[in-house]
Amino acid sequence: MTDRRDAIAGFVRKNARFASGLQHTDIQPVTRGRFEKAFSLLPEDVLDLFLSRHRSLAVIVTANSAFPMGMATSTEGPASSRRYTIVVYDEHQTWPENHFIGAFLRELGHVVAERPPEDEWPPGRGDRSRYKEKLECRADAMVWNWGLRHYSMSHLSATYPPHWVDRIVEDISKTVLDDYPEPGSG
Repeated sequence: MTDRRDAIAGFVRKNARFASGLQHTDIQPVTRGRFEKAFSLLPEDVLDLFLSRHRSLAVIVTANSAFPMGMATSTEGPASSRRYTIVVYDEHQTWPENHFIGAFLRELGHVVAERPPEDEWPPGRGDRSRYKEKLECRADAMVWNWGLRHYSMSHLSATYPPHWVDRIVEDISKTVLDDYPEPGSG
């Protein structure tokens, strides 16, 4: 168990970067600990994607944007060698732990699901919006499939109005069932 913990801590030390000039420099060790906890919650095969470098990931904590934004994942490179970057804003460091971890797990879901770069998304504005919503749902469904629904729900409940949460949960449930149909239903 200690080897796993050490491997996760080493991965976070190597791949998580904090920009200079952040307001919340005093809680960076707490944020690193939250990153480590999120990785430690992943199933072994998913964690191995990161520790083995099969998924190239950088995590950057940067200054807040001009308006409130959630964590975000960007993708670069061809399908055979994608590079993923999760952007965490300074303000996220102050979120309650479960909310923070739920949001970060969603972003890890994007990486595991191999979210394509935006230049590969549909060109039309409406189509892009629906596609993005589908990607978010898929990432949330991955978190649920990992048995971490409570973190996802903490993030969703703190981020969206209740009527949106109900719709999002319904969409996630359908995605989970599509991926893992009940025995005898297919």
